[in-house]
Amino acid sequence: MKKKKETTTSNKIADALRDEIHYGKLKPSDKIIEREIAEKYQASHIPVREALRILEGEGFVVHRKFAGYTVREVNPEEMIELYNIMRFLTVQLLNRAIPRYTEITYYQLKSITAEMEKNKDSEKNIDLLMQFADVIFFPAGLMFTYNLSKQILKRNIPIFQGVFLTLTKGSIPVKAFNQFIELCQKHEIENAVNFTTEQFDIVTKIFVAFMSESRKAG
Repeated sequence: MKKKKETTTSNKIADALRDEIHYGKLKPSDKIIEREIAEKYQASHIPVREALRILEGEGFVVHRKFAGYTVREVNPEEMIELYNIMRFLTVQLLNRAIPRYTEITYYQLKSITAEMEKNKDSEKNIDLLMQFADVIFFPAGLMFTYNLSKQILKRNIPIFQGVFLTLTKGSIPVKAFNQFIELCQKHEIENAVNFTTEQFDIVTKIFVAFMSESRKAG
């Protein structure tokens, strides 16, 4: 029974740390102190170490002998690889999803973009961006592809936040989102998909440039 309790505690700690990494509270290369984590979550060192091993296996943290755990950095080359995968998944999802959009879908998308336009909180806008992705991808009905795309997006939340704070002061330029919605409403599926992949290419270049500059500054 004791082992089961520690495993549950480990999963809870891993979930909490994962969220902190997702939302940029723990940043790439930040050191994770086991004692501080144990005190924060009122846990022994055993479940804390197990939680860190879980995150290491998922690729969120790295462990170095005599140095402990740190949040893993994502390099520009990996960013390009991730975006090439995300670009491919997006094409598969949108080609199947757009013909299934309803008036409710468009109402949800317009509500999200309206909120993006007036909101200046970067963390809230990241949530809105994830909501937008949910609405446009879910109708495809390809659950494995849909969930995989969500995981890739989540892994890049700290980078999204860094770009928004640096380039846009926390706000999201919604013009491209509205243009996508307009193309979909006109049933111009191919144009909507092509437009989205073009935006992916633009965003990838911006993110890679941002990450490269950040690494130089570091």
